Amino acid sequence: MHFPEITRRSEYRKNRYGKYYADYREYLPDISEDCKYRCVYCDAHLEEIGGEGMNLDHFKPQKHFPELVNVPHNLVLACARCNQLKSDWWPAKTGDSNNGLHGFIDPFDKEKSSYFEVDFKGEIIAKKPPSGYIIELLSLNRASRMRIRRQRILLHRANQIIDEICQEMVKLQEQPLQVIYQRLPCLAKALHEIRALVLKQPTNTSSPKNDN
Repeated sequence: MHFPEITRRSEYRKNRYGKYYADYREYLPDISEDCKYRCVYCDAHLEEIGGEGMNLDHFKPQKHFPELVNVPHNLVLACARCNQLKSDWWPAKTGDSNNGLHGFIDPFDKEKSSYFEVDFKGEIIAKKPPSGYIIELLSLNRASRMRIRRQRILLHRANQIIDEICQEMVKLQEQPLQVIYQRLPCLAKALHEIRALVLKQPTNTSSPKNDN
């Protein structure tokens, strides 16, 4: 539901000369797929952020690592706001993603669930460094993102209730009418709970875009 494991492909497309494309934006479709169409920082999915769109972010900033500007293995997918807030920040001052307390987590190298957890309100909680630094710098608990995570939790719960109702209905097929009548109020209550949950789920779609 939150921070799924992602895998980077072993190799990316090259031009006819066997080199990476000079315009790194050529890799937007590939990077989007590798990142499962989610911002690697706030975890928002492309379909959850309406017209905000997605950018390609240089995980190791161009300012500090100019040799990686056109290397697709250094590209990740980020929502516009996270990309803007991350900017050229690189506290480690070396090739390492963090210095133990401050910095970033390579989403293709580390399990995000080891660093973050999400509570019922949709708030991201730091489990160990440098997650606290990332949460604060990128404002990962801004209202729009907490709302998205909360909606996921509610939808997940709604799906659980639906599964429970389906299982109950299968069992009831073999029961006498008296038992069925006794169980109907419980099923109706469950359906009302689903309705209350689902009504809180706005649906948005958009397409990714390149950053300039």
